[in-house]
Amino acid sequence: MKQFYALLIAIVLSSCGGSGSSPAPINPPLPAPTPTPDSSTYPGSTWETSDPSDIGMNQAGILEALNYAFDSSRNTQGVVIIRHGVIVGERYANGKSKDSLATSWSTGKSFASALVGIAKEQGFIDSIDLPAENYLADWANSDKSEITIRAILEMRTGLAPASRGDSNIYTFGGTNGDQLAYALNRTPRTAPRTDNWAYQNTDSMLLAGILEVSTGQNVRDYADIQLFSKIGMTADWWTDEAGHAMTYCCIDATTRDFARFGLLFARNGRWNEDQIVPEDWVAESITVPSGTSNQYYALQWWVSPSGGYFYSAGLHTNNIYIFPDLDLVVVRNSLYSKIGDSSIRSDSNYHSTLAPGDWNNTEFLSYITNAITN
Repeated sequence: MKQFYALLIAIVLSSCGGSGSSPAPINPPLPAPTPTPDSSTYPGSTWETSDPSDIGMNQAGILEALNYAFDSSRNTQGVVIIRHGVIVGERYANGKSKDSLATSWSTGKSFASALVGIAKEQGFIDSIDLPAENYLADWANSDKSEITIRAILEMRTGLAPASRGDSNIYTFGGTNGDQLAYALNRTPRTAPRTDNWAYQNTDSMLLAGILEVSTGQNVRDYADIQLFSKIGMTADWWTDEAGHAMTYCCIDATTRDFARFGLLFARNGRWNEDQIVPEDWVAESITVPSGTSNQYYALQWWVSPSGGYFYSAGLHTNNIYIFPDLDLVVVRNSLYSKIGDSSIRSDSNYHSTLAPGDWNNTEFLSYITNAITN
């Protein structure tokens, strides 16, 4: 009997690990797989980078596009290629980097258009079909009473060029450095919104006055609060000597930060969970109006129906290209030097960029779109 109890105790101790043997190892949990970037991916404070093959693109096409852009004749400062919210291609000129400032030139017009859409959504502007004189006191009860905000956005005001010419709004700074006054002081040449499309910086400069009066804020402040800060973009919008933001041009930012604005529009004005620009405004602002003589220009945006993209275009190809169906954004900036120590346009403070010797949007972009495999 004693032998039986001794055997029973040994069996119990053995089953409880009392024999001194090591317990079976416990495998640590496997790390959660990294989510594959998709149309819901956005950058945080920094951008993620990804191998093109991980998001359905081939590296060869990306390299062809970058090599095209950085041919020595093309004076390219930076190119960033974004797909599914991550960087798949990026290059900078010697001495430049992801932290180098570029400038928008007329790509700034598309930013001003976005602000009009935001102001409209917030109730500051009731309708873009209202007469612009509602916000431009200098035009009240004048021969410009039929010009609407829409006509301004479409470049169909019918106004003649300013006294020193349209391009000289930047060169001469207008009247006593007041570029808004320079833009306002024009005479009608044809009826607004007839077949009279004419690209005029002075039309876009009027948006500064409309935004200032409607929102009661400086455009720089309004843009920073309602747009730039919400998408993590740091930007410096130049003003004239009278303090008006130059809404026809001249936003300084990095190439990566310009890509944030492009991604915002690729995603119909949405950033993560926030609708920054109203979705219906995004659609309207890239729709070419009926009756216009230019079938490639909408509300301060250029449209390429055959290419499947729309884009903001600046002097010397400072462009943001947006392919919403491909969830693709491409930014190209030219070599830029800021002259002076202020962002107030004057004789001593101005922009200097270099034009590409030759540039073909179709060729450049085809390398990228042809690189998409799925």
